[in-house]
Amino acid sequence: MEYDGRHLQKGDPLPPFSGKPRLFSMRFCPYAERCVLMLNAKKVEYDLVFIDLSNKPEWIFTFNPKGSVPILEYEEGKAIFESSIITSYIDETYPYPALQAVGSLKRAQDKVVVELLSTAQAAYYIAAFNAQAIKPETVLSYHRSLEILQKDIAGRGTTYLAGDKPGYIDYIVWPFLERYIALHLVGRHEFAITEDKYDILIKYMHAMKKDPAIQSYSLEPENHAKYIESRVKGKPDYSIDSTNSFDRKNNKIIKPKKVDSYQESIEMHTKKPSM
Repeated sequence: MEYDGRHLQKGDPLPPFSGKPRLFSMRFCPYAERCVLMLNAKKVEYDLVFIDLSNKPEWIFTFNPKGSVPILEYEEGKAIFESSIITSYIDETYPYPALQAVGSLKRAQDKVVVELLSTAQAAYYIAAFNAQAIKPETVLSYHRSLEILQKDIAGRGTTYLAGDKPGYIDYIVWPFLERYIALHLVGRHEFAITEDKYDILIKYMHAMKKDPAIQSYSLEPENHAKYIESRVKGKPDYSIDSTNSFDRKNNKIIKPKKVDSYQESIEMHTKKPSM
């Protein structure tokens, strides 16, 4: 994976195609992250281009008429979009390691898990970016989805949803879990994932964070919280990545100081608040 941290804007030229698959993304997009994790897990050599979704370059619409990400340019000028389409394409095009469950029933069961989690995802977007619209049912549906996920993890009796190693279903579920534990940092305490209620889920999250595909891309909860705050203010700040950011004025890459480990962040942000 190669990228320089910039989010290209209107007026920026389309970078030359290197011959490798190219994923157009936004650093804080969970749907694009699903595609990144799949490519990382497959050890595919690819280029990653970030797009400023608040000021999109004109050429992005030639790849996707909707102008949304993720987009995968698999050959120069030829692309597919939507995360579910891209992740399936990746798993079928790069067969090793196989990530989707074996057998139609197991694949169907995994799709059920993803579908049931859609209510938590919807609740996250309300909690993060439209707090005034939070209702009691928003909080209930969010926790109901997480409880279902935790029960499913326990019922499978394996470290990961896919078994002894992370698989397709794990890489689909993870990006939102990474973001959920940032909600209490922006004052949405009713959405907190605490160890007294979600011990099995938190154990699963600890295991997932050890996976190399995730380690190379995940952000700290503090990074997600800062992005949420900036977007709510109407000026999304894409430069608060814990890896590289880009100084446009001086045309140079900046490598911020390393923050606490994500493992420590999970522990810190899932402790039950003291009364």
